[in-house]
Amino acid sequence: MVKKKELFLFSLLLLLGVFFIYIYLYIKQTQDDIFQRIESNKIKNVSSVLKNIEDDIINNHSIKNENDLIYLLSDKKTRETFEDKISLYLTPSVKYIYLLYKDKEDKFRFLLDASKEDKANFYQKFDVFDKAYSNLYKDSKPQIIKQHDMENLYLTYLYPVKSSGKVIGILSVDITTDIQKTILKLIKPLETFFIVLIVFVFLLILMTITQVFHYFITRKKIFTDPLTQVYNRNYFQEIAPKLNLNHYSVAMLDLDRFKLVNDIYGHKAGDLILSQSSMIIKSSIRDNDILIRYGGEEFLLLIYDRNQTGSASEICERIRVNIQSHIFTYDTHKIEMHISIGVHKTPASEKSLNEAIKKADKMLYIAKKEGRNRVIYYNDKPENIMLSKAKDIDFVKQAISQDRVICCYQPIYDYNKNKILKYEALVRIIDINGNIISPMFFLPGLKHTNIHYKLTQRILAIVFERFKDSKESVSININFSDLINNDIETTITDTFRANPDLASRVTFEILESDEIENMILFKEKIDLLHSFNAKVSIDDFGSGYSNFKTILDIEANYLKIDGSLVKNIDVSEKDFKVVKSIIHFAKEANMETIAEFVHSKEIYDKLKELGVNYMQGYFIAAPENKLLSEEELFKEES
Repeated sequence: MVKKKELFLFSLLLLLGVFFIYIYLYIKQTQDDIFQRIESNKIKNVSSVLKNIEDDIINNHSIKNENDLIYLLSDKKTRETFEDKISLYLTPSVKYIYLLYKDKEDKFRFLLDASKEDKANFYQKFDVFDKAYSNLYKDSKPQIIKQHDMENLYLTYLYPVKSSGKVIGILSVDITTDIQKTILKLIKPLETFFIVLIVFVFLLILMTITQVFHYFITRKKIFTDPLTQVYNRNYFQEIAPKLNLNHYSVAMLDLDRFKLVNDIYGHKAGDLILSQSSMIIKSSIRDNDILIRYGGEEFLLLIYDRNQTGSASEICERIRVNIQSHIFTYDTHKIEMHISIGVHKTPASEKSLNEAIKKADKMLYIAKKEGRNRVIYYNDKPENIMLSKAKDIDFVKQAISQDRVICCYQPIYDYNKNKILKYEALVRIIDINGNIISPMFFLPGLKHTNIHYKLTQRILAIVFERFKDSKESVSININFSDLINNDIETTITDTFRANPDLASRVTFEILESDEIENMILFKEKIDLLHSFNAKVSIDDFGSGYSNFKTILDIEANYLKIDGSLVKNIDVSEKDFKVVKSIIHFAKEANMETIAEFVHSKEIYDKLKELGVNYMQGYFIAAPENKLLSEEELFKEES
């Protein structure tokens, strides 16, 4: 927003400018009034003089018409007598007085000329260049001819000489004075002063307007994301303190599996999809709603609820459907996209907007975990309320420092041999009250933070210590960002060099949809793990736009089929076919398959029918803080 100081300065300058213009115009008006009064006074005085001259000529000599007038003045002595009398009225300001007559040919001629020098002859032609002379004969009224001189009053006053109400001649007087020049000389400095002030003030106004214009242009650049042309986080920070949360719902939006689009089609394709997606979202919302690019492919939407048509639910569902139905095209590729949305409808109930955003973000996390392409609302489900109580970074930091990080282990079962292949290590934190906290409550907020790497270090230390003297095998979840972290790499390589047998019993599970920005570096890290005889599993396979060539290049040992595909294969023919295709692909690529989320006997039997290699899920066994034996499996079944 424009600062109050700038608005005050602009308003003050504008008022000063208007005031100075008023004063300047007032001075000019006063000057004109003075000149008008001088002119009126001069004309009044001259009129009385001419009236006397008229009476002397017309009344005293019984002049009835033009002929009488010409006859009277044709006598030289008479003319000289009248001219001498009239010349007495000549002053420095009244220099010329002469009597004119219009003949039958409408030509004006001198009858009297009271001038001392350059005197006209009797009946000499007088050249007329102004209509005022003719108008006087028509109107029978005095006429004024003003000369264009800014510094001096200079005018010709025409007075009608009448007899019996008819104009028979014109008394013409040239009036001039330099009083106007004197007044102008006195007023000019003041006038100049105000002109300079006005120019100065308006230059300041122009500078202020330029600064304000530049401010808005700069502000737009600062507050607008250049790629998507929606607001950015700078704008969010600007408006956040001023928002009335009672009037808004808060929604967090995230394009599903967007990173894989970048990996498969390149960043230009990703930019195109981001740009077009933002346009679709903008077209799906209203003018009062505020869309902000919050980071990467994530958007924050503030939905204005006060007296508006369309609820937050309708708007979010419209966005989801519009994204899903749009076919994105890049070169010759057609790309389908989906969006997951988490919504908090009552942000005013939270301590702050940031708290409301955190809860909306946790709803987004649930939408992702439940299969993506959906809208999840805070308070809709009890588990959402639980998830909204997720822990922050300080909680994890304290847990690490106080040694409250533990691992539970869930068996991965080989049904063909009726034995446990290995255990997946799953992190947990014990809170200060002794409750075991699931990773869904603390992992989402740790991504790309230093605490995340410290937590990974602690998990590796716990698992390596637990299994180094055992004959059992273990799977550890790890991110690409973990693999390229120097400290974590050092921990892994030092441990494996000291315990080569342990290395051969460790599998690193890497998310298929993880943000792998450098595939060459990723391949190098996988090769490093393979060099110690450690195994690699692609976790949640099928959750993204699988790049099969990349998976073949990294020579993964296992494909772990995403639970969102597995959990419904007993009722979903589509999921059944996808899982079947994945198993076929894995066999052709000499990789073994693991199915997670095996939560029922029906799922278990379907997977056996499909020929999956290994299974994992609550139907077989829940995670425990100990290593279960084969005899302790399938307790749910019994």
